[in-house]
Amino acid sequence: MPKKTIVINSIIGGQSPSYYFGLENQFNTSLAIDPDFPISSSNVRTSGILVPIAYETFSSSAYTSPALWITTNPKNTNIYAYLANGRILSYSSSLGSETNERSVSNSSGNGFAYYNNFIYYARDTDIGRYGPLNNSPSLAFNDTFWTSALSLTALTNTTYPSIRSTAMPNHPMYAHSDGKLYIGDVVNGQGVIHFIKTKKVTDEGDTNDTVQPSTRIALDLPFGFYPTSICSGPNGVDLAILAIQTSSNTTVNQGNAALFLWDTVSDSFYKQISISDSLATACINRNGQLYVFSGSANNGIRVIRYLGGDSWKTEDLIEEGTPPFAGAVDSVGDRLVWGAYTTIPETSSCVFSLGSKNPNLPMGRHNIIKTKSAGANPLTTALKLVQQESIAEPRLIVAWRDDATRGLDRLDTDNSETLGSVWRKLIVVGKRFVIRTIRYPLAKAVAANMTLTPKIYVDDASSSTTLTVINSTNYPNSDRFIRQEPKVFGKNNFELELKWTGTVSLPVSTPIIIDLEILDP
Repeated sequence: MPKKTIVINSIIGGQSPSYYFGLENQFNTSLAIDPDFPISSSNVRTSGILVPIAYETFSSSAYTSPALWITTNPKNTNIYAYLANGRILSYSSSLGSETNERSVSNSSGNGFAYYNNFIYYARDTDIGRYGPLNNSPSLAFNDTFWTSALSLTALTNTTYPSIRSTAMPNHPMYAHSDGKLYIGDVVNGQGVIHFIKTKKVTDEGDTNDTVQPSTRIALDLPFGFYPTSICSGPNGVDLAILAIQTSSNTTVNQGNAALFLWDTVSDSFYKQISISDSLATACINRNGQLYVFSGSANNGIRVIRYLGGDSWKTEDLIEEGTPPFAGAVDSVGDRLVWGAYTTIPETSSCVFSLGSKNPNLPMGRHNIIKTKSAGANPLTTALKLVQQESIAEPRLIVAWRDDATRGLDRLDTDNSETLGSVWRKLIVVGKRFVIRTIRYPLAKAVAANMTLTPKIYVDDASSSTTLTVINSTNYPNSDRFIRQEPKVFGKNNFELELKWTGTVSLPVSTPIIIDLEILDP
């Protein structure tokens, strides 16, 4: 019988754009596998191979609702989270303590940002602030800073779409390079942008500016457009404002979303660029490149990059999941990361990445983090790179929810959490076949608490065979190279799955070599 050898040389290309077709270095799906990580904390080089990643929950009893925003500041080392029920929590730099700083009334986590020595938080119809963070004078909350200290008209609590039972924040905030804090709002059905500008009298940021005082309605958007996210424009000077025409309806396309560019000094925006999706939720300026996350409130995400003029380029498309909230996107060097959820290969809230922290390593899309969510309808609601630990091992804080519970997760560094990583690759043979051998090179020797289960699905997953579990019981000789003889038959295609469930990472290297025997028709 003729033989055929399949060699999996690389996974750098990430998840393939279709089920049956992809590049040689791509695969079908994954969960919590990060080739941008080294094989261990003692090896700092990017691995480029299958490195399973575990995260653990560190939030405590005060965390009673999903966080929609996470922020740090240059005045202290605390990390602040603003929850969907209005609670503001702080965490120490080690993430070892949780403090309930304030339970804000009439708030749904509408907006949150650090600006000029204070933490500002949008409520349903007002803006409060906390500070001064340099603690001179003493720290204090002012829940009505907008309407009382600034004497400005209240905000409007406009209904925005909900994604998996969590409403999108309706007052996004952004501290811009021009020294102002910009806030999104809707007034009489028209999207508007306000700003706060403060100066120092006794302390940094303590007083409303007198040269250019805080202003309500500094910019009008067209009627029917609701601002969802604000960031720096592609030139770093302009303001980019993302807005939607879909209010609470998630079943009908009520009109395309749009991006507006404003120089912050003119009476109106100078550019409106249409987006061919009804929902656009987050924008981010990464190294001068403007990215937008758009798609459907029910299923589907597009990552698009602004090219100038009226042009967009779709950098990625995922048929499953929903566009992330404005507080659930970040970048790690040249790498974009965003919060999402997945049901294949398993149901979980998660984090996707596009690119590598090293621009010389052109990685595709990878699913790099699985949270501790275990219930139905999971969703990652916020994330941020907050710990300055190592460029080799960037550490995100990830907020999530499901129908049962919620939490804030961090990287597991002490092997206390059970891994939940999964990786699958489809091989199309096109003829009847039998799999004779599979050879896996390992980046570590098999040791205690390492558990890796190979599984083979054949003919579009119509049947499956679980192979011998790779652990220190079945392979007791500290093996670094595993050879298995599955003798699995198929008629057209098969999918190799690797699933990690131990508490100690066991990275799998390449090439993975699969020997087939082609059978007579």
